[in-house]
Amino acid sequence: MEWKSDYIEYDGNKIHYFHSGNKNPIVLLHGVTDNGLCLSPVAEKLSENFLTIMPDARGHGLTDVSQKIFSYEVMAKDIAMLIQNLNLEKSQIIGHSMGAAVASFIASKYPELVSRIILEDPYFRFKKTNKILKGLAKPLIKLGMKKMLGGSYEKILKRGRKQNPTWSEDEMLPWAESKVLFKENDGKKLVMGLVDDETEWKEILSNINCPTLLITSDKGMTKDDKTREIVELIKNCKWVKIEGAGHNIRREQYKRYMEEVQDFLVP
Repeated sequence: MEWKSDYIEYDGNKIHYFHSGNKNPIVLLHGVTDNGLCLSPVAEKLSENFLTIMPDARGHGLTDVSQKIFSYEVMAKDIAMLIQNLNLEKSQIIGHSMGAAVASFIASKYPELVSRIILEDPYFRFKKTNKILKGLAKPLIKLGMKKMLGGSYEKILKRGRKQNPTWSEDEMLPWAESKVLFKENDGKKLVMGLVDDETEWKEILSNINCPTLLITSDKGMTKDDKTREIVELIKNCKWVKIEGAGHNIRREQYKRYMEEVQDFLVP
């Protein structure tokens, strides 16, 4: 499927997005190191009935920002400005991982822009990380990023296929392309910004009033005890746990994931 490519501009920032369709808007927010096209298998299915919009978060893809500031607050503002600029009334938002955190921030701080949200295996840090532990973690994170992003597109793709043998080529190709762009954008600065982010997530989640679908898995990042806390904090939250998947639920259990998503969305 061919996607249209466009930008919105505000305060010197150019927020890039892909889009298709012409009906009710759905904004799809990707995870860290991915980009908008990494959600294209989901967007392609949804574009039969919705206007699907896939932004590149700052530090990712083709988005270019005037100041290299990275936090959930500024990323949420980017998407809020996108929704406002495109006159998308009461959008539905789907987010994965980092994108799920951004979707939650938008629903909490910009409730007039959102009608409902879907969160795929989000990670919310409820307690402040000890400064010493954070200092020790940063070199390990940088090392992991270097290993994941090392080499050419072909090498990244080969490594990705080996590590994720169940993923389709529709998933693998944009995944590998996104890593090349993330490396070109010096995405490590974004990751370090998110490590230092001190968002009060309990406060954010308790201020979400729109219907929320929380999708977790048996091998994902969000464990059951944390999930129960999230469900208690969000006033109108449905929890679905999908077996046989890790952090990338839609990539590993696409059919079941899409069934839950389509059942929850409002046409």
